[in-house]
Amino acid sequence: MVQEPRSEKKESVLRRLKKRFIRNRSKLLAVGFILLFLIVYFAPSIFITIQPGHVGVLFRRFWGGTVTERIYLEGLHIILPWNKMYPYDARIQTLRQSVDILSNNGLTIQVQVSARYHIDPYRAAALHKQVGPEYREKVIVPSTISSVREVIGNYRPEELYTTARHLIQDDILVEQIEETGRLPIIYDTLIVENIKLPELINDAIESKLKQQQEYLAYEFKLSREREEAKRRQIEAEGIRTYQNIVSERLNGQLLNWLGIKATVELAKSPNSKIIVIGSGKDGLPIILNASEAANLQLGETPPQTDSMEAENGAGGAAPPGRVQ
Repeated sequence: MVQEPRSEKKESVLRRLKKRFIRNRSKLLAVGFILLFLIVYFAPSIFITIQPGHVGVLFRRFWGGTVTERIYLEGLHIILPWNKMYPYDARIQTLRQSVDILSNNGLTIQVQVSARYHIDPYRAAALHKQVGPEYREKVIVPSTISSVREVIGNYRPEELYTTARHLIQDDILVEQIEETGRLPIIYDTLIVENIKLPELINDAIESKLKQQQEYLAYEFKLSREREEAKRRQIEAEGIRTYQNIVSERLNGQLLNWLGIKATVELAKSPNSKIIVIGSGKDGLPIILNASEAANLQLGETPPQTDSMEAENGAGGAAPPGRVQ
């Protein structure tokens, strides 16, 4: 009993809405198309994607300007179309810069440096308010050039060859940090890749280094000769000591035994030879080589030793026999 009036009322409402929709269908379709067009048109300003390694800083046009209490991290974010999102790269970046410097003696030096830096992602809003998205051109490049000139300008050109490279790099990095310390910029490293000096200075330094190397080579040669002289002196003293010891211990019987031993070793050799038995000095045989053997075969007189001349003068021993 109670439900029928409600159902009838509901049906009557639906019928009225349907009739209104049919009457205003063209208007509603036009409004729908307009809304769809606006959504599609403003989609890049509404649906914001923060890329990997980046952070976003939101600027509200009508409510307070830059949002400093919140940082938008990676991912999709939906904002009002009249607001604007500024992305900041929070990854490590590299700046390569060539700087012309006037040294303290008035000569021009060209220095090539490479600086690695990144921003503090949680203070990106402060960087946006103080500097803006062009912080690289406004802060990084000028501070790098200024720091390099401040440090390198204190050196003379020839000192750059003798000063350790890492000391120069550390000084430049410290100077750069001091210049941008209030900003959320973090410097990781600074590398001096190349230092180009004037040709005149290069030639003078190279000539000086060449002379130093030649001097060191000459000193090394003298040191080696001194060591060689000491070695020869020690060797000569050893030989002299050996000779003194041997001369004290040598006697006639020992020398005779050594001679017999040497003769036996020579007789064992495969070369052709003539052995004269019993006519050498101290009774040792005489061994002749092949040329002397040929002379004997042609009838020439073999060379006589002192013992043979002494015996022949005394008229004692018979001519020696020949064995081949």
